Amino acid sequence: MNGFLNFVGFILLIASVFVFGLKGMAAEMGIAVAASGIFLAFANLDKFSEFKGAGFEAKLKEAVNEANATIENLKEVAKPLIKTNFFALAKAGRFSEGAFNKSHDVYDQLSELQEKIGLEGQDLENSKSSYLNIHAWDMVSELSGNIERSGNEKFSVTSREAIGTHSFEVAPDINKFNELVSGLELNEVPKRQYEALKSYYAKYKL
Repeated sequence: MNGFLNFVGFILLIASVFVFGLKGMAAEMGIAVAASGIFLAFANLDKFSEFKGAGFEAKLKEAVNEANATIENLKEVAKPLIKTNFFALAKAGRFSEGAFNKSHDVYDQLSELQEKIGLEGQDLENSKSSYLNIHAWDMVSELSGNIERSGNEKFSVTSREAIGTHSFEVAPDINKFNELVSGLELNEVPKRQYEALKSYYAKYKL
């Protein structure tokens, strides 16, 4: 179990530094690193009985035993870190990378980590939905622009009128978008992006 918890703590530490460092959020990164350190300390309590530093001694194992620390306590440490990372990922690199060039590997890894730890909660699901929804909108927006530039005049306007505009709360209605695209002759780039959009919806069950 310790090996798994160490792995969890390490992943949280790396993900926090990467996401908050990328966005220049120094304070948030410091908090996340500290929380990850606490997580790792709790996970390795059986390896030491005393912790010395800053001029004081703390008998961590005794303190934790008195507080009846359990794996559930560790989950409570991990939960806000994972949730915060999902929210940060939803906003990171949206306009610099291009909607169809963005990798969703970090999101996938955090989701897998959440499942392995057994974390649940509506707040976590909301943060995941925000990520998936906004990137679906970015993809639809970029694709609509490329369809318009390939000769389908005012397609972007027609698309916005039919399915609305960007939202973290809900993904674009793919069925309505399919109706707009149906019958159009797409050139290479829009065609490739349209297939990628449909794959995204299928993979994440939007």
